[in-house]
Order: sequence, then structure tokens, then C-alpha cells
Amino acid sequence: MTASERKEEQRRELIRRRLALDEGQRERADAAISGAVRRLVDELDFGIIAGFVAHRGEPDLSAALSWLDEEDRAVLLPVVRDLDMHFRRWRPDAAMKANRFGIPEPVGSEGFAPAQIDLVLMPLVGFAADGARLGMGAGFYDRAFAFRHGRPDDLPRLVGVAYAVQEAESLPVDDWDVPLDGIITEQGLRWFE
Repeated sequence: MTASERKEEQRRELIRRRLALDEGQRERADAAISGAVRRLVDELDFGIIAGFVAHRGEPDLSAALSWLDEEDRAVLLPVVRDLDMHFRRWRPDAAMKANRFGIPEPVGSEGFAPAQIDLVLMPLVGFAADGARLGMGAGFYDRAFAFRHGRPDDLPRLVGVAYAVQEAESLPVDDWDVPLDGIITEQGLRWFE
């Protein structure tokens, strides 16, 4: 089995695990995740934070994003064009339009380059204890944050957001995969070495 085939097999299994959570489990986990996001942002005083809109069973960050906006933090959401991803400012009343994947994106708001961001809350399919991240396979986050390769102390901090059931014992990693600095699950925040 090739690394690509192994990634696809793991991706299917981890998505299945995520979707198997019932509504009550998901709501409790989402509340715990939002609390962990708030504590992280307060502790490290991040001003520009990129989040995401939940898709296909991903954790719902809407409560955390609304709180960040109320705290006068710049909240950004990803915008995908062709093979590139950039970020636009989000406000609760922002005009949104679904992209080709059906994910809402802000339209007509201020844009930000990846290097301007302090903290990126990254969606993912799976993660491992070494900071490896398995996404949906299109490489948008890996391309956007490729400048972080070999520069682990630079901003932005890349923190995955997932449910604990999405942890894998190990994940195949390619040279272009950008590792996570940390992970937030319903069990809290964990930094990787």
C-alpha cells in the first residue's frame, strides 16, 4: 500500500469516527473546545486569530469565534480560490457565500496574508502525538503555511481543533506537510514538542 493509499484509508476511518459522535457528545465537546480556545487566547494574548466554519462533522467553533469578536480580536476565516487559500475578516454580521466545497466564506471584507496571523485554529481529519496532521487531502493549509517549515518558533501558532476520537497512533507524513504546534480537543490544549 502506498503512502497516499494509507492516508486515504486513515482519512475514511477518522471521518467515520468523527461522524459517529451523537448530538449530545458533539455539543458537550464543542463547549469544552470553545472554552479551551478562550483560555489559550487569553493566556497568550493573540490579536489576529484564524478559525473555520464546521463542515462534515468538524467541531463547531461558532461560540468561540463570536466571543473572540466581542473581545475585539480580529477573527479570520479561510477563503479558497483555485489552489490557494487566504484569509478574510469575519464578523457575526458578515456577508457569507458558500465556496465550491459548500463551506461559507466571508465576502468583501478585509484580507490578511497567512504571515500576518497570530494563531490559526486548523480543521483536520486526524492528528498524532508527534504533531502530524491529516487534512482532507487538498493541501490548502500546507501551502498557505509552508513558510513555517523549519521555523517552529515563528508565528502563527498552528493549533489543530478536533475531537479526541480523531487521534491516530501515527500518520503518514510527506515532506510538504506542515506539523501542528498543538491540538485542542474536548480534553483541553496539548502542545507538541
